[in-house]
Amino acid sequence: MKCNDNEPMPQRKNRNNERTLKVLPLGGLGEIGKNMLVLETPDDIVVIDAGVLFPAIEMLGVDVVIPNIDYLIDRAEKVRAILITHGHEDHVGALPYVLRELNVPIYAPRMAMAIIRDRLSEHGRLGETELHEVSPGDTVEVGRLRVEWFAVCHSIPDSTGIAVHTPAGTVLHTGDFKVDHDPMVGDPFDFASLSRIAARGIFLLLSDSTYAENEGHSESDRVVADSLYRLIGETEGRVFVTSFASQIARVQIVVDSAEAHGKRVVLLGRSMLKLTRMAAELGHLEIPDGMLITPAEASNLPDEKVVYMTTGSQGEPRSALVRISRGDHPEVRIKPGDTVIISATPIPGNEMAIYATHDELVRLGARVIHAGSHMVHVHGHAQREELRAILNIARPQYFVPIHGEYRMLWAHATLAKDQGIPQENVFVLTDGDLLELDADRGRVAEVIPAGHVYIDGLGEWDEKVNVIDERRLLSKDGIVTVIVPRNAATGRIIGAPKISSVGFVADEDAERLFTDTIEELRNQLDRLRAEKLEWSQLEATVRGTVARFLHRRTRRRPHIVPVSVDV
Repeated sequence: MKCNDNEPMPQRKNRNNERTLKVLPLGGLGEIGKNMLVLETPDDIVVIDAGVLFPAIEMLGVDVVIPNIDYLIDRAEKVRAILITHGHEDHVGALPYVLRELNVPIYAPRMAMAIIRDRLSEHGRLGETELHEVSPGDTVEVGRLRVEWFAVCHSIPDSTGIAVHTPAGTVLHTGDFKVDHDPMVGDPFDFASLSRIAARGIFLLLSDSTYAENEGHSESDRVVADSLYRLIGETEGRVFVTSFASQIARVQIVVDSAEAHGKRVVLLGRSMLKLTRMAAELGHLEIPDGMLITPAEASNLPDEKVVYMTTGSQGEPRSALVRISRGDHPEVRIKPGDTVIISATPIPGNEMAIYATHDELVRLGARVIHAGSHMVHVHGHAQREELRAILNIARPQYFVPIHGEYRMLWAHATLAKDQGIPQENVFVLTDGDLLELDADRGRVAEVIPAGHVYIDGLGEWDEKVNVIDERRLLSKDGIVTVIVPRNAATGRIIGAPKISSVGFVADEDAERLFTDTIEELRNQLDRLRAEKLEWSQLEATVRGTVARFLHRRTRRRPHIVPVSVDV
């Protein structure tokens, strides 16, 4: 519901805690990913962003990681809305899962809303949730709170910051941002709106900390445009450019450079095709007619006339570039003379996958260019010079650095203190820290469970379940299955056990080792053969005997699975 920006907040009397604000990060603080932050007043809760964390290599088999929202489920009657800053997966990707448990209205800017609609459609939830598209400058009432969005510059169009006007005061959330006064795509940072909001006083500032350790300021995509224009023009063979699919400015740069040099562009990767289409429909991309061609059409053109824009900049196993590097892409092969430009920097944890892809491309004869050797990428987050500017304009009473690993949060907090914010008013939080603020002081009142929730296909579990630990154990020492035959009527042991394994020992070693293991186990079971045992007793005996014997012989601890076969 739109409201007058100058309209005063409605007031209630006789409420001692009326002006208390609770701030609870459920993701994104102390980590990169699954951003979700809760603002709670006595009457209302709003949630800012609901993102995923892409699994680290040790999270075996996991598709994505989402925040734990038990705190919100327990207070569902107070939750008024989820407010979205922008459309990156680490800010919107958890929505299909969150909305299964917490079906509340969503407010999001245009590009983010297009992505959200697509994700909800994939999960069969489109039409089940109240969706509201907002633009910079829009103001809405959510419960007793007033919320307004303002434009910021980031690496995806329609990125915004959010101001939430609460009875305690105004909370300013920057979203992910950098300062670029002339971006290739999207709006520059709206300092006028920020200054207008700040002029009325900022109670709490929540600001992006991703590059808070880096002195200076972030570069504009215009710098990348100059470099890619030159590289695409001077390269004689085929050119492959890989970047994040959401980096729409990078797509525009490649299209403009290809057009200037008489080349055509092939888009590879499902997300690249989808997000490019969305951006074009929203007016964020200008692509000349006939510029985009298919891989089949590209095969009929001279190599020097083709540029491929592809996913895979982070070494994602199923991405187009990684499949090409492995030689199993159905339509495209690398050949000597090709040039691959990695127009991205590694997200922490992805380095090994990226380097492996790089190696395979070179092995196939490609020249690989990356940000370490050429200016082919700039990031989308503010550095210390820009962060100082935000702090000096906002001049908040309280400050909480957000979006970053702990060292990044700490660096941003130190910067805030250097800019004059009192040390006692600066809080370095991590996921689950429940901060209570009022006009006089702030304190971390308690720590709320806010760990990972793992999504694997249709399965979902939290950190209290030991599935990941079991998978790590299996990946380390394998699994040994012990089949014990029993009389179906009496439950007594009959015959000799049988043993098989997966991932434990080589086939040529298994026969002798398992023969000796069965002999050891039979000696134990012979003592029990005349007894009628509960399966739990027999299972413990089998597991303990086999585990001790195999460890003695191999110094390894495979996962032992006893199986009863009733005869």
